[in-house]
Amino acid sequence: MIHLQIDNLAKSFGQLHAVDGVDLKVEQGEIRCIIGPNGAGKTTLFNLITGRLKPDTGKVFFKDEDITGLPPHKIVRKSIGRSFQVSNIYPNLTVFQNIRVAILSNKLKSWIFYRPVGKFFDENDETANILQNMNLYEEKDMLSEALSHGDRKKLELGMVIAMKPHLLLLDEPTAGMNPTETESTISLIRDIARQLGLTLMLTEHDMKVVFSLADKITVMHYGKIVSEGEPNEIRENETVRQIYLGKEN
Repeated sequence: MIHLQIDNLAKSFGQLHAVDGVDLKVEQGEIRCIIGPNGAGKTTLFNLITGRLKPDTGKVFFKDEDITGLPPHKIVRKSIGRSFQVSNIYPNLTVFQNIRVAILSNKLKSWIFYRPVGKFFDENDETANILQNMNLYEEKDMLSEALSHGDRKKLELGMVIAMKPHLLLLDEPTAGMNPTETESTISLIRDIARQLGLTLMLTEHDMKVVFSLADKITVMHYGKIVSEGEPNEIRENETVRQIYLGKEN
C-alpha cells in the first residue's frame, strides 16, 4: 500500500530550483532514506511535505488524500510527524513535561486550565511509557536544556512519537552525535519504527546510518531524483558514487 505519493513536486527560490519535478512513492511501513550533497533539496522536500513551504507545482498525497499546501498544524493532525536538524524542545521544562505537553496537545487538552496537570493520570502514565521507550526515564526530572546533544535528539523524537504519527520524517537525526550516541539512536529509531508500524523517511549524511536503516534509498542532486533503489543497488551505483559517496580507487 502506498502511504505517501509525490507527483511532479517543484519549488524554486528565484533562479534556484530547490526541488525540481520530484516524483516519489513510499510504501506503508517502509524506512526510506533521502540522501544527497548539501543543497540537493532534501530539507526543502521535507518542508513541502509538512506544510512549511507551499510548492510552485505538483501534489502531495498521504493515504490517498491530497494534502498539498496545507499548513503545518493541519498536516500534524493528518498523523504526519517531523523532527528537525536542530532539536526543537522546550529547554526550560523538564524532560517529563516536554513529553506531556506533546501528549496533551495531541489530545486537545493543553488549554484545560481548571485541571492541574498532575491530575491527568492517563497522560502521565503515557508520558512515563514513552520516556521508558526513549531510555530517558532516569532523566525525567532534569531540565531538558541540561541534556546531552544525543539525549536532546531522543527527547525530540519522543515528543514527535507522542503525537502518534503514522508517517515520521526525521531530518538528520544523528547529526552532531558521537559514535556511541549514533549507534544507540539508530537502534532506537529502528525499534520504534517496527514496534509502532511507522512509515519512516529520513535525511542523513552518515552512510553507515543510511545503509543500516533503509529499506530503500532515494538520491537527490540539484533538486532532482537521480537514483532510487535498495541499499546494495545504491552502494554499487556509479552515478551515486561520483556525486555523493565518492569514487573508490
